Amino acid sequence: MPVTRHDGRMDTRDRLLPLVGACNFRDLGGYPTVDGRTTRWGRLFRSDALHELTEDDLRLLHEVGLAHVIDLRTRSEVERSGRGLLGEAPIAYLHASVLQEEGGESAANPAPSEDDPAERYLWYLEVGRSALAQSLEVVADPKNHPTVFHCAAGKDRTGVLAALVLDILGVEHSMIVADYAITATRMHLILDRLRRDPLWGERVAEIPPERVHAAPETMETFLVLLYERHGGAREWALAAGVPAESLQTMSAQLVID
Repeated sequence: MPVTRHDGRMDTRDRLLPLVGACNFRDLGGYPTVDGRTTRWGRLFRSDALHELTEDDLRLLHEVGLAHVIDLRTRSEVERSGRGLLGEAPIAYLHASVLQEEGGESAANPAPSEDDPAERYLWYLEVGRSALAQSLEVVADPKNHPTVFHCAAGKDRTGVLAALVLDILGVEHSMIVADYAITATRMHLILDRLRRDPLWGERVAEIPPERVHAAPETMETFLVLLYERHGGAREWALAAGVPAESLQTMSAQLVID
């Protein structure tokens, strides 16, 4: 399956699942690693919120074999939007809220005042340390595969977890950036859905432009800062309490020669 076109942009035709109730549900397989291997298809997915999935969507996910859902939304988001039909499906579920308060702020540890997107993503590593570490352990366990993790739009919290996983797997940074940037092609659909959401509906117009765009330079900067301040995703995960054995299992299960 191709991952890039001749013009260097990501080809999403084989990566995005054709769901009605989620518009940013995509496979993290097929990405090249720095040691010449490739991430497995059909094992790990990332997405926007899943509470609007239809019966047909659930049938497709059943065909995919989806075994585990990691929900990175806040408690308020889950309470107000719910889980929809997926909440009735026999699929394991972990609520791992990266943020403690709706709107992306934490009274105990406030977000960067300048609201730089890359700095905000680093802030997630502080306020969401436990949630992200727990999510990595779920991703590492083969009995949970296939797994999908998601937030509301599938861009920020989901983007950080995706970057951590892909960096741990040794995926080339250009591919991590390209994967993040796919969301930019889905934002018009995501915003349309958020306008119907009971939590986000009235606030979409108030979201700063820099919080909406999935600019490649945001992920590029985040990856640079991740290495400068934490030594990379693997070192961050170990410091956050993820066992080294889990990280080894993750690579063994999610990367092929």
